[in-house]
Amino acid sequence: MKLSRLLPRVIRDTAIAIIAAVPLACTLSPSAKVENPFIGTWVTAENASITIRQDTIVQNQPDGQSTALDKNACRGVFRFAYGTKPRQALTDLVPRQPELRQRLLDLLAEPSYPIAELDCDRGDQTYVLLNDRQIVAIYRDGDIGAIDRLARR
Repeated sequence: MKLSRLLPRVIRDTAIAIIAAVPLACTLSPSAKVENPFIGTWVTAENASITIRQDTIVQNQPDGQSTALDKNACRGVFRFAYGTKPRQALTDLVPRQPELRQRLLDLLAEPSYPIAELDCDRGDQTYVLLNDRQIVAIYRDGDIGAIDRLARR
């Protein structure tokens, strides 16, 4: 058989094999679902905890009281989002508290971090993922801030 007749047949057979393999490849590929590393329960040294859900945060007190932060609990001012922030932007959250800013500088060695942000009423909370087992919470109410370290339960 001549090469000029063989080449179109090889191309056609190759195309058919590729088209036939596509559905199989789609069913064998791993799930594209990516887990959110923030989701779960995180505990402070004082045994208070928060539960981060996909769309909100639940504050859990050691006495068993829980508060889901939503539009009702936050008097209509509520926003919750995930993202990334550079180290400088995170330390800039507490500009009027140099000692707190320094503690953050000491904790945050990487150039940027994954974050979860919650705006609620007049305050906001930024949760910084240090690694898969630890987060730092930066709480702010106006110009006053506080930080807390939490570990995954």
